[in-house]
Amino acid sequence: MNKSYLNAIHCLLYFAILLSKTQSLSLSQSSETNYSSHVKTKIASSVAKSERRENERATSLTPRTLCEGCARPPILCICESLPPLLISTSTNVLILQHPREFRRKSLSTVPLMPLVLENCNIKVGYNFTPAQLDLVQECLSRGQKPLLLFPGPSAISLDQKDEDDANVNANGKPSNETENNLQKEEQLLILIDGTWAEAKRMIMASPTLVEECQQVQFTAENESIYDVVRKEPEKHCISTLEACAHALTLLEPDPECAAEAKKYLEGSMRYMVETKMRIHEIRNPEPRFVRPGAKIYGMNKRRNEIKKDLFSKGNKS
Repeated sequence: MNKSYLNAIHCLLYFAILLSKTQSLSLSQSSETNYSSHVKTKIASSVAKSERRENERATSLTPRTLCEGCARPPILCICESLPPLLISTSTNVLILQHPREFRRKSLSTVPLMPLVLENCNIKVGYNFTPAQLDLVQECLSRGQKPLLLFPGPSAISLDQKDEDDANVNANGKPSNETENNLQKEEQLLILIDGTWAEAKRMIMASPTLVEECQQVQFTAENESIYDVVRKEPEKHCISTLEACAHALTLLEPDPECAAEAKKYLEGSMRYMVETKMRIHEIRNPEPRFVRPGAKIYGMNKRRNEIKKDLFSKGNKS
């Protein structure tokens, strides 16, 4: 049987099952013997999936209550940690976010950043070109190169402590830019948000954007607040929010503004992490071992139950 033929059979059986629910009908024994065990399993999986979707739709009919200030559930509200007014930095922050990271809202730090910074924009996608990004076009029109925070052979170190090597890039070659002349009144800082693997793929898929930017990086090790809930691959790896806060302290011409931005960015993140940990402890007072794949086990169990109900009547093969 080809795939389209099987799909047609699945659809017909699905409607027959729905009809059986309302009229107490069942599949005849003759129809049971026409399908192999593999096909029966696929049919049961389709029915189980439709059940899960119906349950999801039923629960989603009631809208979730969210805080008007931070757009989070009241139990996870972080408004106490936010500044009374958005902080206006001279540096414009542009976050290029991977779609998968966009869906990881429960652990993502990026949604906190527009709640603290006035000049913060987020774009979601797998790849980007300068023509797609208005802020990049505006920066280039001023004769400036946007700063792309991502390590590379030509990247300038933002936190180089040795003054003699401040104008040397990662290859040991002299660079035309230094930390001092990067501190301009108006600068565009671009950050990539995603796992390291996702970020690397986004960089490789956006060659024209990378060519128009000056890559910058951190060379000193930084300890992440985020490490308690989401492990980073290396010691120098930090979250997107922490990277932004650290970069602003090195790029902003106004030290007080940079310090205030760093304070509220890291403060809101720390508050979010502590709130999540506290709620987790309340809901799980006694941590217990959870078997890996428990969700899959439950799905397979329900599929087998449906398979048994549909095809076991009068058929003991």
